[in-house]
Amino acid sequence: MKILAIVLAQLFFGQMLNAQNIGRIIYEETIKFDIQIEGLSEEMKKMIPDAKTLKKELLFKANESIYKNCKGEAVEDVNMESDDGSFKIQIRMDDEVEEVLYKNLSENNKVHQKGIMGKAFIVEDLLQKMDWKLTGEKIKYLGYECQKAVIENDEEFIVAWFTSAIPCQFGPDAYHGLPGAILMVSVNENEREIIATKIDLDGEKLSEINPPNDGKKVSEDQFEKIRIEKEEEIKKMYSTQRN
Repeated sequence: MKILAIVLAQLFFGQMLNAQNIGRIIYEETIKFDIQIEGLSEEMKKMIPDAKTLKKELLFKANESIYKNCKGEAVEDVNMESDDGSFKIQIRMDDEVEEVLYKNLSENNKVHQKGIMGKAFIVEDLLQKMDWKLTGEKIKYLGYECQKAVIENDEEFIVAWFTSAIPCQFGPDAYHGLPGAILMVSVNENEREIIATKIDLDGEKLSEINPPNDGKKVSEDQFEKIRIEKEEEIKKMYSTQRN
């Protein structure tokens, strides 16, 4: 009877652990803008948004995850022009192509679907190791005990809060590699902030997790080259219009 009880307990624990390895986390992702243009009137300055916020979702199971916009979520472009047409401000959010980031831990790769001026690209690459350092600090958030981890280098200072109560190594966007789901991320003192707002560990409601495939396959270097070329085209176009 003791042996049977132990086996049943192990099966139950295994089922519970597996259930926690499947789920959906909703985040609010906020990016702050620092736009400084000489000669702007105070009225124009007030019209420029200081941040954009999107609702995103992370779907995950044992070794796979996918991070994308919540269904129906879209962000409008910001278009402003002075009365005399001497300058224009345009903040483009390329939502013609849905941005989707797929990760696979067992294969150590990621597949990123993203767009440039409405054209879709698929960028495949290896998952990069993230050199997290645990600080020992703890807080409670959304009912979960969370621990603090940081990455500091010459380019950015990243703070993440993760919970080992959800035993997966995934987090929002590019962030991963901690012994628990990442619920909050702050980059460069909230220059960019991603905060979980809802956690659903009901695996039965989880949709399929598959790598995106809508777009031209390119390397990361090729994508960056195309992006820079398109930005230069836009600058030349606006320069011609102003002249």
